[in-house]
Amino acid sequence: MNVIVPLWSVPRSVSTGFERMMMERGDFTVIHEPFSYFFYLKAEGAAAVGMNVDPDHPTDYDEIVAMIERAAAERPVFFKDMSYHAFAGADEAFMKMFTNTFIIRDPAYTLVSGQKMNPGFTLEEAGYETQFKMYEMVKKLTGKVPPIVDAEDLIASPETVVKGYCEMTGIPFLPESLTWEPKLDDQWKSWESWHLDAAKSTGFNKDMEDFGFTVDDVPRLKEMYEQCMPFYQVLYEDRIRP
Repeated sequence: MNVIVPLWSVPRSVSTGFERMMMERGDFTVIHEPFSYFFYLKAEGAAAVGMNVDPDHPTDYDEIVAMIERAAAERPVFFKDMSYHAFAGADEAFMKMFTNTFIIRDPAYTLVSGQKMNPGFTLEEAGYETQFKMYEMVKKLTGKVPPIVDAEDLIASPETVVKGYCEMTGIPFLPESLTWEPKLDDQWKSWESWHLDAAKSTGFNKDMEDFGFTVDDVPRLKEMYEQCMPFYQVLYEDRIRP
């Protein structure tokens, strides 16, 4: 079995851009948000706003795991997914299968962007608590801090941050993977409206638009921010430093 490297993320955290970089490397099979099919279709964890369903994609948790394992039997695998998509089955045995990595972003950015994409998104879909719990589990299992990328650091210093990520993950650093041609990957079409910025990107560029409001302007976002921020701050302290 080859290495399997998940990037556990929260929505709107430049995670699809990071996935695009991993595609550009060429040495990993890259799988896009496989557990979203379990969370939204099988478990019915929330309304799947903007999801274009691939009828051939597995929806059972164990079948999704088996799909990833089959890919890893052939070559190394990287997958990006939201922590809350997979959290229902994320016990110690599950987490031990992987070289777990994380990408984080200040909820002041992610919550505003999430509100624009899906005004009814839930606190669970904000993703911070389940991401924190996965991080705590990995630390307990390994006795080490896992690789954690902060989106703002990544945008400001992509070479330094990605190099640090690669060193911690045990994979070669390929500087040529930091830039790419614009592309809407076929896998992204399942959530196409969410990935338009990533599809147009050519690298880790500042791409957060001005939404005309902040978390302070929307009471429910302000409450979410106060609930999410403590989880984010813990991982931020352990992030890869630029």
